[in-house]
Amino acid sequence: MKKPFYGWYLLASLTLAYTVSNGLVLNSLPIFYPELVREFGWNQSEVTRPAQLLFLLVAVLSPFAGILLDRFSTRHILLTGAGLMTLGIFAFSRMSTLMGMSAIYLLFSVSLVLCGIISSMYLLTRWFVRYRGIAVGIFLLGSSLGGAIFNPLAAYFIQTMGWRSAAMTLAVLAVGFLVLPLFLFVRNTPQEMNLQPDGLEPALLPATNGSTASNSAEQQGPTLQQIIRTPTFYLILIATAAMWFTILGVVQHQALYLKDLGGSLPVGSILGLFFACSLVGKVFFGWLSDRFEKRYIMQLATLNMVLGSLLLYLSHRNPQVLTWAYAVVFGIGFSGTFTIIQVLIADFYSGRDYGKILGTYTMIDTLAGVGGISFLGFVRSSSGSYQQGFLVMLILCTLAAICIPFLRKSTLAANEH
Repeated sequence: MKKPFYGWYLLASLTLAYTVSNGLVLNSLPIFYPELVREFGWNQSEVTRPAQLLFLLVAVLSPFAGILLDRFSTRHILLTGAGLMTLGIFAFSRMSTLMGMSAIYLLFSVSLVLCGIISSMYLLTRWFVRYRGIAVGIFLLGSSLGGAIFNPLAAYFIQTMGWRSAAMTLAVLAVGFLVLPLFLFVRNTPQEMNLQPDGLEPALLPATNGSTASNSAEQQGPTLQQIIRTPTFYLILIATAAMWFTILGVVQHQALYLKDLGGSLPVGSILGLFFACSLVGKVFFGWLSDRFEKRYIMQLATLNMVLGSLLLYLSHRNPQVLTWAYAVVFGIGFSGTFTIIQVLIADFYSGRDYGKILGTYTMIDTLAGVGGISFLGFVRSSSGSYQQGFLVMLILCTLAAICIPFLRKSTLAANEH
Protein backbone atom coordinates (compact mmCIF):
# COMPACT_ATOMS: atom_id res chain seq x y z
CA MET A 1 0.00 0.00 0.00
CA LYS A 2 1.39 3.38 -1.03
CA LYS A 3 2.23 5.71 1.83
CA PRO A 4 0.52 9.12 1.92
CA PHE A 5 2.59 11.92 0.46
CA TYR A 6 4.66 13.46 3.26
CA GLY A 7 3.81 16.93 2.01
CA TRP A 8 0.33 16.57 3.50
CA TYR A 9 1.86 16.06 6.96
CA LEU A 10 4.04 19.12 6.41
CA LEU A 11 0.96 21.07 5.30
CA ALA A 12 -0.91 20.03 8.45
CA SER A 13 1.96 21.18 10.67
CA LEU A 14 2.19 24.56 8.92
CA THR A 15 -1.58 24.99 9.22
CA LEU A 16 -1.53 24.28 12.94
CA ALA A 17 1.34 26.72 13.42
CA TYR A 18 -0.46 29.37 11.36
CA THR A 19 -3.53 28.87 13.54
CA VAL A 20 -1.50 30.37 16.39
CA SER A 21 0.85 32.75 14.60
CA ASN A 22 -1.87 34.59 12.68
CA GLY A 23 -5.15 33.27 14.01
CA LEU A 24 -4.54 33.92 17.70
CA VAL A 25 -2.19 36.90 17.64
CA LEU A 26 -3.84 38.90 14.86
CA ASN A 27 -7.47 37.81 15.01
CA SER A 28 -8.18 36.81 18.61
CA LEU A 29 -6.10 39.19 20.73
CA PRO A 30 -8.22 42.15 19.51
CA ILE A 31 -11.13 40.67 21.47
CA PHE A 32 -9.17 41.73 24.57
CA TYR A 33 -9.16 45.38 23.47
CA PRO A 34 -12.46 46.35 25.14
CA GLU A 35 -11.11 44.98 28.44
CA LEU A 36 -7.92 47.02 28.07
CA VAL A 37 -9.97 50.14 27.33
CA ARG A 38 -12.04 49.52 30.46
CA GLU A 39 -9.14 48.75 32.81
CA PHE A 40 -6.51 51.23 31.64
CA GLY A 41 -8.69 54.00 30.21
CA TRP A 42 -7.11 53.83 26.75
CA ASN A 43 -9.22 54.96 23.78
CA GLN A 44 -9.84 53.06 20.55
CA SER A 45 -6.91 54.70 18.80
CA GLU A 46 -4.46 53.99 21.62
CA VAL A 47 -5.41 50.36 22.14
CA THR A 48 -4.91 49.52 18.48
CA ARG A 49 -1.64 51.47 18.18
CA PRO A 50 0.60 48.48 19.09
CA ALA A 51 -1.04 46.48 16.32
CA GLN A 52 -0.24 49.30 13.92
CA LEU A 53 3.38 49.10 15.07
CA LEU A 54 3.33 45.35 14.54
CA PHE A 55 2.10 45.57 10.97
CA LEU A 56 4.45 48.45 10.20
CA LEU A 57 7.46 46.44 11.38
CA VAL A 58 6.25 43.32 9.56
CA ALA A 59 6.08 45.42 6.40
CA VAL A 60 9.59 46.80 6.89
CA LEU A 61 11.09 43.41 7.74
CA SER A 62 9.23 41.31 5.15
CA PRO A 63 11.62 41.92 2.21
CA PHE A 64 14.48 40.61 4.35
CA ALA A 65 12.60 37.35 4.92
CA GLY A 66 13.17 36.33 1.32
CA ILE A 67 16.90 36.97 1.67
CA LEU A 68 17.04 34.85 4.84
CA LEU A 69 15.07 32.06 3.18
CA ASP A 70 17.53 31.99 0.28
CA ARG A 71 20.51 31.64 2.64
CA PHE A 72 19.37 29.62 5.66
CA SER A 73 17.25 26.59 6.54
CA THR A 74 13.53 27.39 6.32
CA ARG A 75 12.89 24.93 9.14
CA HIS A 76 15.28 26.73 11.47
CA ILE A 77 13.78 30.11 10.58
CA LEU A 78 10.28 28.83 11.35
CA LEU A 79 11.33 27.36 14.69
CA THR A 80 13.09 30.56 15.74
CA GLY A 81 9.98 32.57 14.99
CA ALA A 82 7.80 30.07 16.86
CA GLY A 83 9.94 30.40 19.98
CA LEU A 84 9.69 34.19 19.93
CA MET A 85 5.93 33.98 19.31
CA THR A 86 5.42 31.75 22.35
CA LEU A 87 7.36 34.16 24.55
CA GLY A 88 5.23 37.07 23.34
CA ILE A 89 1.90 35.36 24.03
CA PHE A 90 2.88 34.65 27.64
CA ALA A 91 4.15 38.21 28.08
CA PHE A 92 0.81 39.64 26.86
CA SER A 93 -0.92 38.28 29.97
CA ARG A 94 1.44 40.27 32.23
CA MET A 95 1.62 43.67 30.51
CA SER A 96 0.11 46.80 32.10
CA THR A 97 1.28 49.77 30.00
CA LEU A 98 1.03 50.88 26.40
CA MET A 99 4.81 50.81 26.19
CA GLY A 100 4.84 47.23 27.44
CA MET A 101 2.14 46.24 24.99
CA SER A 102 4.09 47.89 22.18
CA ALA A 103 7.23 45.93 23.15
CA ILE A 104 5.26 42.68 23.04
CA TYR A 105 3.88 43.53 19.61
CA LEU A 106 7.41 44.35 18.49
CA LEU A 107 8.34 40.79 19.44
CA PHE A 108 5.29 39.52 17.59
CA SER A 109 6.37 41.40 14.45
CA VAL A 110 9.76 39.68 14.33
CA SER A 111 8.23 36.28 15.01
CA LEU A 112 5.54 36.76 12.34
CA VAL A 113 8.16 37.56 9.72
CA LEU A 114 10.09 34.40 10.63
CA CYS A 115 7.26 31.91 11.13
CA GLY A 116 4.45 33.57 9.19
CA ILE A 117 3.09 33.34 5.69
CA ILE A 118 6.29 34.13 3.75
CA SER A 119 8.27 31.20 5.16
CA SER A 120 5.31 28.85 4.89
CA MET A 121 4.47 29.83 1.31
CA TYR A 122 8.14 29.40 0.45
CA LEU A 123 7.89 25.79 1.61
CA LEU A 124 4.50 25.11 0.04
CA THR A 125 5.64 26.21 -3.42
CA ARG A 126 8.45 23.65 -3.16
CA TRP A 127 6.23 20.81 -2.00
CA PHE A 128 3.12 21.43 -4.15
CA VAL A 129 2.63 22.36 -7.81
CA ARG A 130 -0.45 20.58 -9.20
CA TYR A 131 -2.29 20.82 -5.87
CA ARG A 132 -0.98 24.23 -4.91
CA GLY A 133 -4.38 25.95 -4.81
CA ILE A 134 -6.00 23.52 -2.39
CA ALA A 135 -2.78 23.30 -0.35
CA VAL A 136 -2.64 27.08 0.05
CA GLY A 137 -6.36 27.18 0.88
CA ILE A 138 -5.91 24.54 3.58
CA PHE A 139 -2.84 26.31 4.97
CA LEU A 140 -4.64 29.65 5.19
CA LEU A 141 -7.35 27.96 7.23
CA GLY A 142 -4.95 28.48 10.12
CA SER A 143 -5.78 32.14 10.65
CA SER A 144 -9.51 31.47 10.44
CA LEU A 145 -9.31 28.41 12.68
CA GLY A 146 -7.55 30.56 15.21
CA GLY A 147 -10.37 33.08 15.14
CA ALA A 148 -13.16 30.50 15.05
CA ILE A 149 -11.67 28.50 17.93
CA PHE A 150 -9.98 31.10 20.10
CA ASN A 151 -12.45 33.98 19.75
CA PRO A 152 -15.37 32.23 21.52
CA LEU A 153 -12.90 30.74 24.01
CA ALA A 154 -11.35 34.13 24.64
CA ALA A 155 -14.76 35.72 25.20
CA TYR A 156 -15.73 32.91 27.59
CA PHE A 157 -12.44 32.95 29.50
CA ILE A 158 -12.47 36.75 29.82
CA GLN A 159 -15.99 36.60 31.23
CA THR A 160 -15.27 33.80 33.69
CA MET A 161 -11.68 34.44 34.83
CA GLY A 162 -10.65 37.93 33.74
CA TRP A 163 -8.52 38.98 30.79
CA ARG A 164 -5.10 38.21 32.30
CA SER A 165 -5.90 34.62 33.23
CA ALA A 166 -7.72 34.24 29.93
CA ALA A 167 -4.62 35.31 28.00
CA MET A 168 -2.42 32.95 30.02
CA THR A 169 -4.81 30.06 29.41
CA LEU A 170 -4.88 30.71 25.67
CA ALA A 171 -1.08 30.88 25.65
CA VAL A 172 -0.83 27.46 27.30
CA LEU A 173 -3.34 26.00 24.82
CA ALA A 174 -1.44 27.55 21.92
CA VAL A 175 2.04 26.21 22.69
CA GLY A 176 1.34 22.72 21.43
CA PHE A 177 -0.04 24.00 18.12
CA LEU A 178 2.96 26.18 17.30
CA VAL A 179 6.38 24.84 18.22
CA LEU A 180 5.79 21.08 18.29
CA PRO A 181 4.24 20.66 14.80
CA LEU A 182 7.06 22.64 13.18
CA PHE A 183 9.73 20.69 15.06
CA LEU A 184 8.26 17.28 14.26
CA PHE A 185 7.14 17.55 10.63
CA VAL A 186 8.74 20.43 8.72
CA ARG A 187 11.42 19.56 6.14
CA ASN A 188 12.98 22.06 3.75
CA THR A 189 12.40 20.28 0.40
CA PRO A 190 10.79 17.06 -0.84
CA GLN A 191 14.16 16.13 -2.32
CA GLU A 192 15.55 15.81 1.22
CA MET A 193 13.24 12.82 1.62
CA ASN A 194 13.79 11.47 -1.93
CA LEU A 195 10.38 12.77 -2.97
CA GLN A 196 9.00 15.02 -5.71
CA PRO A 197 6.42 17.85 -5.44
CA ASP A 198 2.85 16.56 -5.02
CA GLY A 199 4.26 13.06 -4.47
CA LEU A 200 4.34 12.51 -8.23
CA GLU A 201 6.82 10.53 -10.23
CA PRO A 202 9.27 12.78 -12.15
CA ALA A 203 7.63 11.96 -15.49
CA LEU A 204 4.25 13.18 -14.20
CA LEU A 205 5.44 16.56 -13.01
CA PRO A 206 4.02 19.57 -14.90
CA ALA A 207 7.23 20.14 -16.87
CA THR A 208 8.20 18.74 -20.24
CA ASN A 209 11.40 17.10 -19.10
CA GLY A 210 10.41 15.84 -15.66
CA SER A 211 11.98 17.02 -12.42
CA THR A 212 15.07 18.46 -14.08
CA ALA A 213 13.01 20.89 -16.10
CA SER A 214 10.90 21.72 -13.09
CA ASN A 215 13.94 22.43 -10.94
CA SER A 216 15.48 24.52 -13.72
CA ALA A 217 12.34 26.62 -13.97
CA GLU A 218 12.38 27.18 -10.23
CA GLN A 219 16.03 28.24 -10.33
CA GLN A 220 15.38 30.71 -13.16
CA GLY A 221 11.93 32.30 -13.11
CA PRO A 222 11.24 36.05 -13.35
CA THR A 223 13.35 38.45 -11.34
CA LEU A 224 12.03 41.28 -9.21
CA GLN A 225 13.64 43.79 -11.56
CA GLN A 226 11.76 42.28 -14.51
CA ILE A 227 8.30 42.18 -12.98
CA ILE A 228 8.32 45.76 -11.70
CA ARG A 229 8.32 46.86 -15.35
CA THR A 230 5.00 45.13 -16.10
CA PRO A 231 1.43 46.44 -15.64
CA THR A 232 0.26 43.22 -13.97
CA PHE A 233 2.63 43.75 -11.05
CA TYR A 234 1.02 47.11 -10.25
CA LEU A 235 -2.55 45.96 -10.83
CA ILE A 236 -2.03 43.15 -8.33
CA LEU A 237 -0.36 45.60 -5.96
CA ILE A 238 -3.22 48.10 -6.11
CA ALA A 239 -5.86 45.40 -5.66
CA THR A 240 -4.17 43.66 -2.77
CA ALA A 241 -3.21 46.90 -1.02
CA ALA A 242 -6.83 48.11 -1.20
CA MET A 243 -8.07 44.80 0.17
CA TRP A 244 -5.51 44.66 2.98
CA PHE A 245 -6.32 48.24 3.98
CA THR A 246 -9.87 47.02 4.47
CA ILE A 247 -9.20 43.54 5.88
CA LEU A 248 -6.75 44.47 8.63
CA GLY A 249 -8.66 47.58 9.56
CA VAL A 250 -11.93 45.70 9.92
CA VAL A 251 -10.45 42.69 11.73
CA GLN A 252 -8.67 44.87 14.29
CA HIS A 253 -11.71 47.10 14.93
CA GLN A 254 -14.74 44.84 14.51
CA ALA A 255 -14.90 43.82 18.20
CA LEU A 256 -14.84 47.50 19.20
CA TYR A 257 -17.47 48.32 16.58
CA LEU A 258 -19.80 45.56 17.76
CA LYS A 259 -19.43 46.87 21.31
CA ASP A 260 -20.36 50.34 20.01
CA LEU A 261 -23.61 48.96 18.64
CA GLY A 262 -24.58 47.97 22.16
CA GLY A 263 -27.71 46.02 22.84
CA SER A 264 -27.52 42.30 23.42
CA LEU A 265 -25.21 41.45 20.51
CA PRO A 266 -23.18 38.29 21.28
CA VAL A 267 -19.84 39.66 20.11
CA GLY A 268 -17.89 36.43 20.62
CA SER A 269 -20.42 34.38 18.66
CA ILE A 270 -20.58 36.86 15.77
CA LEU A 271 -16.81 36.93 15.48
CA GLY A 272 -16.70 33.16 15.78
CA LEU A 273 -19.12 32.92 12.85
CA PHE A 274 -17.00 35.42 10.91
CA PHE A 275 -13.89 33.25 11.19
CA ALA A 276 -15.81 30.02 10.72
CA CYS A 277 -17.12 31.34 7.39
CA SER A 278 -13.59 32.29 6.40
CA LEU A 279 -12.72 28.60 6.73
CA VAL A 280 -15.23 27.87 4.01
CA GLY A 281 -13.96 30.67 1.80
CA LYS A 282 -10.33 29.59 1.91
CA VAL A 283 -10.89 25.92 1.09
CA PHE A 284 -13.64 26.57 -1.44
CA PHE A 285 -11.81 29.24 -3.41
CA GLY A 286 -8.52 27.32 -3.19
CA TRP A 287 -10.27 24.27 -4.63
CA LEU A 288 -11.83 26.36 -7.40
CA SER A 289 -8.45 27.87 -8.32
CA ASP A 290 -7.06 24.41 -9.17
CA ARG A 291 -9.92 23.84 -11.62
CA PHE A 292 -10.82 27.15 -13.24
CA GLU A 293 -9.14 30.33 -14.46
CA LYS A 294 -7.71 31.94 -11.34
CA ARG A 295 -8.47 35.47 -12.47
CA TYR A 296 -12.20 34.69 -12.65
CA ILE A 297 -12.17 33.08 -9.23
CA MET A 298 -10.35 36.10 -7.85
CA GLN A 299 -13.04 38.34 -9.33
CA LEU A 300 -15.77 36.29 -7.67
CA ALA A 301 -14.08 36.43 -4.27
CA THR A 302 -13.47 40.18 -4.52
CA LEU A 303 -17.10 40.90 -5.42
CA ASN A 304 -18.11 38.85 -2.41
CA MET A 305 -15.91 41.12 -0.28
CA VAL A 306 -17.56 44.20 -1.81
CA LEU A 307 -20.96 42.90 -0.73
CA GLY A 308 -19.64 42.13 2.75
CA SER A 309 -18.28 45.68 3.05
CA LEU A 310 -21.67 47.04 2.06
CA LEU A 311 -23.38 44.96 4.75
CA LEU A 312 -20.88 46.24 7.33
CA TYR A 313 -21.55 49.84 6.30
CA LEU A 314 -25.31 49.32 6.64
CA SER A 315 -25.19 47.11 9.75
CA HIS A 316 -25.93 49.94 12.21
CA ARG A 317 -29.42 50.21 10.76
CA ASN A 318 -30.40 46.70 11.86
CA PRO A 319 -27.60 45.22 13.99
CA GLN A 320 -29.51 42.11 15.07
CA VAL A 321 -29.70 40.94 11.43
CA LEU A 322 -27.04 42.69 9.36
CA THR A 323 -24.08 42.00 11.68
CA TRP A 324 -24.68 38.27 11.24
CA ALA A 325 -25.06 38.68 7.47
CA TYR A 326 -21.82 40.70 7.39
CA ALA A 327 -20.00 37.96 9.33
CA VAL A 328 -21.00 35.37 6.73
CA VAL A 329 -20.47 37.33 3.52
CA PHE A 330 -17.36 39.32 4.44
CA GLY A 331 -15.85 36.27 6.16
CA ILE A 332 -16.13 34.21 2.98
CA GLY A 333 -15.10 37.10 0.73
CA PHE A 334 -11.94 38.27 2.48
CA SER A 335 -10.65 34.72 2.97
CA GLY A 336 -11.27 33.88 -0.67
CA THR A 337 -9.39 36.92 -1.96
CA PHE A 338 -6.51 36.26 0.45
CA THR A 339 -6.21 32.66 -0.75
CA ILE A 340 -6.39 33.33 -4.46
CA ILE A 341 -3.90 36.18 -4.40
CA GLN A 342 -1.32 33.90 -2.77
CA VAL A 343 -1.88 31.32 -5.50
CA LEU A 344 -1.68 33.96 -8.25
CA ILE A 345 1.61 35.36 -6.96
CA ALA A 346 3.09 31.85 -6.69
CA ASP A 347 1.93 30.93 -10.22
CA PHE A 348 3.12 34.17 -11.79
CA TYR A 349 6.40 34.58 -9.96
CA SER A 350 7.68 31.29 -8.51
CA GLY A 351 11.39 30.88 -9.15
CA ARG A 352 14.69 32.32 -8.05
CA ASP A 353 13.24 35.64 -6.79
CA TYR A 354 9.96 34.30 -5.41
CA GLY A 355 10.92 35.00 -1.79
CA LYS A 356 11.92 38.58 -2.61
CA ILE A 357 8.80 39.16 -4.70
CA LEU A 358 6.48 37.75 -2.04
CA GLY A 359 8.30 39.82 0.58
CA THR A 360 7.83 42.96 -1.53
CA TYR A 361 4.10 42.36 -1.94
CA THR A 362 3.81 41.56 1.76
CA MET A 363 5.60 44.79 2.65
CA ILE A 364 3.27 46.99 0.58
CA ASP A 365 0.13 45.13 1.60
CA THR A 366 1.05 45.25 5.28
CA LEU A 367 1.76 48.97 5.09
CA ALA A 368 -1.70 49.36 3.57
CA GLY A 369 -3.12 47.30 6.43
CA VAL A 370 -1.40 49.53 8.98
CA GLY A 371 -3.02 52.47 7.24
CA GLY A 372 -6.42 50.79 7.51
CA ILE A 373 -6.04 50.15 11.23
CA SER A 374 -4.85 53.71 11.89
CA PHE A 375 -7.51 55.22 9.64
CA LEU A 376 -10.42 53.47 11.37
CA GLY A 377 -9.04 54.36 14.79
CA PHE A 378 -8.73 58.01 13.78
CA VAL A 379 -12.23 58.11 12.29
CA ARG A 380 -13.76 56.54 15.41
CA SER A 381 -11.88 58.80 17.82
CA SER A 382 -12.55 62.01 15.90
CA SER A 383 -16.15 61.47 14.84
CA GLY A 384 -17.44 59.01 17.45
CA SER A 385 -18.50 56.59 14.70
CA TYR A 386 -16.97 54.11 12.28
CA GLN A 387 -19.40 54.87 9.46
CA GLN A 388 -17.24 57.20 7.34
CA GLY A 389 -14.36 54.74 7.58
CA PHE A 390 -16.52 51.83 6.47
CA LEU A 391 -17.69 53.85 3.45
CA VAL A 392 -14.08 54.47 2.38
CA MET A 393 -13.35 50.75 2.69
CA LEU A 394 -16.38 49.87 0.58
CA ILE A 395 -15.02 52.17 -2.14
CA LEU A 396 -11.55 50.59 -1.94
CA CYS A 397 -12.95 47.06 -2.24
CA THR A 398 -14.81 48.18 -5.35
CA LEU A 399 -11.53 49.57 -6.76
CA ALA A 400 -9.86 46.20 -6.14
CA ALA A 401 -12.67 44.42 -7.97
CA ILE A 402 -12.19 46.75 -10.95
CA CYS A 403 -8.46 45.90 -11.20
CA ILE A 404 -8.86 42.11 -11.36
CA PRO A 405 -10.25 41.74 -14.94
CA PHE A 406 -7.16 43.50 -16.35
CA LEU A 407 -4.66 40.91 -15.03
CA ARG A 408 -3.03 39.13 -17.96
CA LYS A 409 -0.69 36.27 -17.20
CA SER A 410 0.16 35.72 -20.87
CA THR A 411 1.20 39.37 -21.28
CA LEU A 412 3.30 39.11 -18.15
CA ALA A 413 5.04 36.00 -19.41
CA ALA A 414 5.75 37.61 -22.72
CA ASN A 415 7.29 40.65 -21.10
CA GLU A 416 9.41 38.77 -18.62
CA HIS A 417 10.88 35.90 -20.63
